[in-house]
Amino acid sequence: MAIVRDQEASSSTLKYNYQVFLSFRGEDTRKTFTDHLYTALVQAGLRTFRDDDDIERGNRLELKLHKAIQHLSISIIVLSKNYVFSKWCLDEVVMILEWSRSSSHTVLPVFYDVDPFDVRNQEGSSGEAFARYEEELLNAKIDDEKKKEWMEKVKGWKVALREVANLTGMVLTNQANGHEAKFIQEIVKEVERKLNCGVLHVTRHLVGMHSRAQNIDSWVHDRSSSKDILVICGMGGIGKTTIAKYVYNLNFQRFEGSSFLASVKKESERSNGLVNLQRQLLSNILKGKKKEIYNVDEGIIKINEATCCKRVLVVIDDVDEVKQLDALLGTREFYPGTKIIITTRNKSLLKTHEVHTLHTVHNLSFYESLELFYWHAFGNEHPKKDYKEQSERAVYHCGGLPLACEILASSLSGKSIDVWQANDASIASKDGMVDS
Repeated sequence: MAIVRDQEASSSTLKYNYQVFLSFRGEDTRKTFTDHLYTALVQAGLRTFRDDDDIERGNRLELKLHKAIQHLSISIIVLSKNYVFSKWCLDEVVMILEWSRSSSHTVLPVFYDVDPFDVRNQEGSSGEAFARYEEELLNAKIDDEKKKEWMEKVKGWKVALREVANLTGMVLTNQANGHEAKFIQEIVKEVERKLNCGVLHVTRHLVGMHSRAQNIDSWVHDRSSSKDILVICGMGGIGKTTIAKYVYNLNFQRFEGSSFLASVKKESERSNGLVNLQRQLLSNILKGKKKEIYNVDEGIIKINEATCCKRVLVVIDDVDEVKQLDALLGTREFYPGTKIIITTRNKSLLKTHEVHTLHTVHNLSFYESLELFYWHAFGNEHPKKDYKEQSERAVYHCGGLPLACEILASSLSGKSIDVWQANDASIASKDGMVDS
């Protein structure tokens, strides 16, 4: 097997200035399809990492490959007939998927002379490989504990293959009429498109983000849910948009199309605002193809046509009127597996009879607020000497709102303790005026 090595890399040193990670079964395609694909990627200016099948396998190399994957943007997995017969390849797939689940790392499966159905259901050559692994287990002279470990490993391989087969990939028999040269050019274009599809900027210090986004991320992954709309609600400055961006970055590459419509309230107030938002949504979902729209009603029809036949992820940020949703979601007849995320301050925005999931964002705890404040005031999670008490007093005034913590901390960063004390006195006096 291989992830095949770039001529500049060696078994002892893996450089991290690559973009693309190429995983394949060496004896199947090293000198044929994969070699041609690698050459095409390099000629297109895409820095592609591959290792050599002759490299000594072991824990040290596995650790280096794991680190390499974490520094790359996309992994291409070339699934050929004998791919599943390689335990190293299967371990590599598990490694790639584990990283992609917790990051914006993209996985592009390429089905080379294999059917995605067979990979998903472990039939054909995939079924033969797993039958061999089970036979190995039956004949192995090992204790029960090691047998259990082996069974869990094989189970993990099966789960990983099913997940890969469910991703949107490239299939030789379905594309380019089976012509390899044309197929390779289509793969290169798809990789370029994915690399150019930028990840949204999210603030660096995401204190408390994982726990707040975990349920939403699970909902995005759940294809069995009948609820295809999730509403993130909460007061202004609570972090609704940041959570939506965070979840979007983790998942948008898993869908056939995606779009993040920011500041819908503000944009819809502009001239032809809703029509422009409809154009952006269609352009994103159709991967850059322009659609002429002259009025909202025409846009609704075209959005319905675009979303009824593909699985998409759409975020509609800062909505305050139902007419905005009507213009951007149309009849709400989505393709199975589509996920729509809406952020709003008004939790009753969607009609009560509409099926959706409601996620309310709560204030940060005092200690979460304090950590966030420290990062923006001092550049780390600890206060400067003599600033701890003033920091706590400042955070108290922020009321658990992330935006308030960030703004106040940034305004005090680098200032003397006298300025901090004066600021506290000023805020306290205003609070007293409000209370009175």
